Amino acid sequence: MDNIEDYQIISFISVGGESIVFMGVKESVGRTYAMKFRSTEYWNEFYDYERKTFHALEQCSASKIAGMIQMIPHAMQKELFRMVPKAYQKNENCKKLILPYFQFFCIIEDYIPGWNMKDYCEGAPDKNIEPHTPGENASYEEVVEFQKKLLNWTKQFCEIMMRITNEKHYLHLDIKGDNIMIQPETESLVIVDLGKALEISSMQKPISLKEEFHVQEVGIYGTPGYASPECCDEIDAKRALKYNNTGSAGIQSDIFSFGATLWECINANSGIRICMAEDGYFRRDLFHTPEGYIPEMEEIIVKCTEKDPQKRYQTYEELKAAAIHAEKQLALRDKPSRALLAVSIMTGIVALLLAITLLINIRAQGLTFEIAKNNLDELAVSYTEHDLTEYKEAAAALIQADETRESSYFDILNISYQSNDEDTISREEFEEVLLSTISHTENPELKKQYIDTIMQHVKEQDIRSIVETIVVKQTGALNGGQDCIGYEIAEAISNYMTSSVDSYQRLITYKDMPEYKTTLMYLARILENDSSLISQIAESTDQPQEKVKEQLEDIRIRGEMRG
Repeated sequence: MDNIEDYQIISFISVGGESIVFMGVKESVGRTYAMKFRSTEYWNEFYDYERKTFHALEQCSASKIAGMIQMIPHAMQKELFRMVPKAYQKNENCKKLILPYFQFFCIIEDYIPGWNMKDYCEGAPDKNIEPHTPGENASYEEVVEFQKKLLNWTKQFCEIMMRITNEKHYLHLDIKGDNIMIQPETESLVIVDLGKALEISSMQKPISLKEEFHVQEVGIYGTPGYASPECCDEIDAKRALKYNNTGSAGIQSDIFSFGATLWECINANSGIRICMAEDGYFRRDLFHTPEGYIPEMEEIIVKCTEKDPQKRYQTYEELKAAAIHAEKQLALRDKPSRALLAVSIMTGIVALLLAITLLINIRAQGLTFEIAKNNLDELAVSYTEHDLTEYKEAAAALIQADETRESSYFDILNISYQSNDEDTISREEFEEVLLSTISHTENPELKKQYIDTIMQHVKEQDIRSIVETIVVKQTGALNGGQDCIGYEIAEAISNYMTSSVDSYQRLITYKDMPEYKTTLMYLARILENDSSLISQIAESTDQPQEKVKEQLEDIRIRGEMRG
């Protein structure tokens, strides 16, 4: 244990839900620390659990504990209160410093120079930090540069959380801008405030917060506005969010909180704040932001903040892949050939207006197959834009004109995958159109070709939503999916938790089919990351667990090399 006399308190930093943070210097070594003063009512919780978490995660780009002081004299507490800015002195935690019946202890952490993400984005005049979030009248270039930062931070966050969660088996459960530090010069991230972190036994199985804390109602575990709905167990919160599956937490809970953090970074200066209510709490969009934010950036935030945890990114690998894809899209949109780009955009707008006018006239006059087919053929020659409105309209018009013409379905399928530059097109949107299209036919061979083609081309970040559509929304479409490899792989991914052995056997059956490399790699990874599933597979197939692990690792690595 250290002594408070060994430290010189320099300045106030911040106040949170449990701690008041000051900057201090240990004079004997000349080092600067973040000193967190907390009421002694939390001492046992800190000493028995949180201290262990700090030590477990000290190599994971997370805050590191350097010491502790068990008791702070009241005279020192009063001196600390005088250092608190007047704007914070009415804060309940700060007021406790001068109340005689409250005693404090101190957690000493390595001081991380820089800014927290919240202050960096929205600014903090009391700390002389200028806002960095592009305002309403920001230029296109400013928005592009800011997005580059956010996507880079998303990749960094995923890499840190892979170590915290995948390797050390902890959930943070209080991710927000205040708890993500940005270091100067390198702008690299450090995750801080591990006070709510919990250890998990399985990455795939959520932990029960009620069992963890031996309570009937957890309350809100985390910070309102950032806490995922499954962590909001308070009665009023459940009523406001219209969500009852609460009292648990998993990887997806931290992913939700990070999505909410990204949303706030982008909307920091808009005056919009998220309240505890269903509207706005989920699927947060970028409707109120300046021009220049790409759809892929919005897709990341929307998917992170889905109400249902199963609809979010399921792993940090998935989220990182989505950020890398978005970076590529941003680079494509920001190429220097501005003049050529402007001409292309104008040409596309004129073609789109003509197509819309034609479709309006068709609807007024009664649709004919020939007109609809001609419209699709023209689209096939020139289509390159990300916006799929005209493609959806043309595909729907052709099918509605004559649902019995099987050649129409093949025409639509061919357009979807005609581009050689796959990274320029959002495959998830194409695949939604295709799955909608085949709902109009009962031909099992046609359905089989569609689903096989989709599963061969699907991007990793879209697998979860596409699989759900194929297996859940297309239930019975293939009478169980006989002889359709794409359907069998989709079913194996969808049901891996309840039918792990069957999923494993399908994976082994199709492991040497490179056209399905992305989906097979994805399935191998999710099985490989759950020790309980490996145990079930080993027992059922009468193999050692190490053998099963080696097979799954081999399939995953081969998929990554092929990618």
